[in-house]
Amino acid sequence: MPDRRPARLFVALDADWRPEFRVAALPSYKSHRVAGPDDPPDPVDPQMRIIIEILGLFGITTVAAEGYEAEDVIATLVTRNGGRSEIVTGDRDLYALVKDPDVRVLYTLRGVSELASVDEAYINTKYGIPGDRYFDYAVLRGDPSDGLPGVHGIGEKTASQLVAKYGSLDAILAAPDLSATIRAKLRASADYLAAARRVVWMARDAPVTGADGTLPRMPKDPTGLDRAAKRYGLMAATTRLTEALAAAS
Repeated sequence: MPDRRPARLFVALDADWRPEFRVAALPSYKSHRVAGPDDPPDPVDPQMRIIIEILGLFGITTVAAEGYEAEDVIATLVTRNGGRSEIVTGDRDLYALVKDPDVRVLYTLRGVSELASVDEAYINTKYGIPGDRYFDYAVLRGDPSDGLPGVHGIGEKTASQLVAKYGSLDAILAAPDLSATIRAKLRASADYLAAARRVVWMARDAPVTGADGTLPRMPKDPTGLDRAAKRYGLMAATTRLTEALAAAS
């Protein structure tokens, strides 16, 4: 992304992709992704080790928090640092952090070659909800890919309509004019809603560890980087990143 010149750059990592505090709240959280005794090794693990090695050779800051996911790390950094932040991600959960004019998401549509700049207007246009209420919408709708079933009988369209009309999950639950059908669905899913709030909410006070995000202008270890790039077949990628760092100076 040579068109960006950030003052600081952090790469957030999962220290725990299925934190205990989320599993305790909702045991189904990512349970379908837990490997069984006969499952093959996760092919992503060796790839992540290579990525972390390459980032270290560049001198690019990686950050994590014991017992937390990368999304909690990002939420904590955004809260801690204040000011303008851009979050590059392919995870729509991070839309919950969008706040005009300071925090926006650069959502990866096609790698980093095509990014959607997600602000409150984008969220409003795409989902028909107030731009700062993605969290409430996400809790209602759920996310089967994360083991979040959502409120049974309330899909994306109804969740959008409810958040648009009432403005928040609390206001929806307290609304005196809800239809009997919707009220019954919410009551039937009361336990899920209580748990999902804790699961979907991103921690703002995770114990983040790592460097200060200083953006290197050149690789920290050019010789080691060259060897690693040749070993892993990443010469083109590391060259592009080297050029992008130089252009950002």
